Amino acid sequence: VRSLSGLAGTSSLNCVKNAGLPTSSHNLKAQHLLAPTSLTIISKRTWFQPMDEIGRGETFKDAHGIKVIDERDGQRKGLLAVENRFKRLDWGVWIRPRAGRDKKLWKKNRHQLMAGVRHMFCAPYHHRRFNRAVLSELKEIRHIPDDPYKVYNDLSFHYYHSIANKNSVRIRKYGNKIYKFDWFIAHYKKYVTYKQKDNRAFYEPPRYTKDIADGDGVYIPDQSIPYDEPVPHYQLEQRGHAVIEKRNERRHWKFIREHEPYVGYLLQTHPLKLPVYGSKLG
Repeated sequence: VRSLSGLAGTSSLNCVKNAGLPTSSHNLKAQHLLAPTSLTIISKRTWFQPMDEIGRGETFKDAHGIKVIDERDGQRKGLLAVENRFKRLDWGVWIRPRAGRDKKLWKKNRHQLMAGVRHMFCAPYHHRRFNRAVLSELKEIRHIPDDPYKVYNDLSFHYYHSIANKNSVRIRKYGNKIYKFDWFIAHYKKYVTYKQKDNRAFYEPPRYTKDIADGDGVYIPDQSIPYDEPVPHYQLEQRGHAVIEKRNERRHWKFIREHEPYVGYLLQTHPLKLPVYGSKLG
């Protein structure tokens, strides 16, 4: 027969635990119902830790965002993940490497390996987000000796686009039109894409960049240089891509189908089935 003092040992705790009765906080910790007091490899949760120096371990409680007021020094902090993963050029554009460039290199061909080395421009709405996620110190222009990004920092699309807009009249007046081909789309899709729209507004004649550089930003072509004349080709009529025009065309074809049983079948070369220049369908 065991004594009553023996019942007060560890076996009594097991009896109470098995019976489903409430126990002390020490017993709850032993059952792993509460967080452990000592940090071990098993109990360590990296998703509740602050972000490290390489941008990993962003916490959910910070909503994956920047700190407006830091609890240590009271200063605004930038998003370290953006600073480590992306690069901001001096003219405001963000670039990034291709996703998965280091994955499964053994099965990629030469073209895929070369494409993985190149960098890409981020989306326009990413530019706006990244500019708000970093501090103003990161946006300042840095003069680094032998900077590999110097060529890309000096290449500004805004500067190039503004020069093209200023010289648009001179390009249309004096520029050679040997490479300005006629714009024609035979069949339109239901939703007009970018490739189906007329994109000849920013046409660049031959030797455009050299003439801009020699003229100090003004397009002054050398008229003494002869250019080859293009081969004569068919001048196809340009048709619009407005929604109202496509709607009128569908009504016209419906009208023809409804009256063909009475007047007879019309060939595809009939004038009613061909768009006439100057008319509603032209």
